Amino acid sequence: MRRDRKKHKPCWTIRQNLLTLSFSDGKLMILRHMFILTILTTTIIAGEQAEAVFSEVSLTKGDNGLIYLTVKSDEAIAGLQFEVGYDPEVLEIGVPSLSTSNRDFSLKTKKDSESLKVVAFSMEGKTLDLEDPVLMIPLSSKGDYEGSVSLNVKDFILSRPDGNKINLRVSAGQIYLVPSLPRTFTLNQNFPNPFNNQTVIKFDLPESALVDIIIYDITGECIRALEERSVLPAGFHAMRWDGLDDAGSPAPSGAYVCSMKVGVNYHAMKMVLLR
Repeated sequence: MRRDRKKHKPCWTIRQNLLTLSFSDGKLMILRHMFILTILTTTIIAGEQAEAVFSEVSLTKGDNGLIYLTVKSDEAIAGLQFEVGYDPEVLEIGVPSLSTSNRDFSLKTKKDSESLKVVAFSMEGKTLDLEDPVLMIPLSSKGDYEGSVSLNVKDFILSRPDGNKINLRVSAGQIYLVPSLPRTFTLNQNFPNPFNNQTVIKFDLPESALVDIIIYDITGECIRALEERSVLPAGFHAMRWDGLDDAGSPAPSGAYVCSMKVGVNYHAMKMVLLR
């Protein structure tokens, strides 16, 4: 594969004690005591695409919240870097933190009034644990704006342990600035119930959370996974079940249980399907 021989000037530099970290388009260099380690190179590995997802979040005026970054990849990931831009008239972005399972990684950031730059890497050659969100970005709302805004994500790079870049798709979730949010979690009874072809499941989240919504029959067999390990924003939610199982076949008439896991807490309700 042809390598780009064009030289790039460093985008930014962090100096902390003897560690100088600088990176340009596609390359991250770490220098310490004249030791040079290349983490991200300009080679892109073809194949199945990885995905980086910034979660949605809902905020009221003056409220604080978290954006969760989830990475899905079949490749081991040894480092990442990205930049996010935002409207300083509407949002205030804080300093990110790594998830507990990735605390062994080094996290370097640079923030100005309109953007945040992030680099995560391991000096010990470890790889990221992708089971949970990789990191969290705190934010708060400013002013009286109501509506939706989004982060401007650019220059997102994932690196394999051998230094090569991974083919990547990035999804930046919406940030909803709303007048009010639920005070408590509520799983409401589906409507209609009983139902024939489809029903709507409504639930309220007072804060962003990792959510699983699974439909079981009365024997405990999983019929349909509506949400699996999805980070959902705070707010009033409605989800439709079309009466089909995971294979796309119509579920038979009978009683079903909607099981909802929010964080470490479980909630359930009974539903009746009549055909």
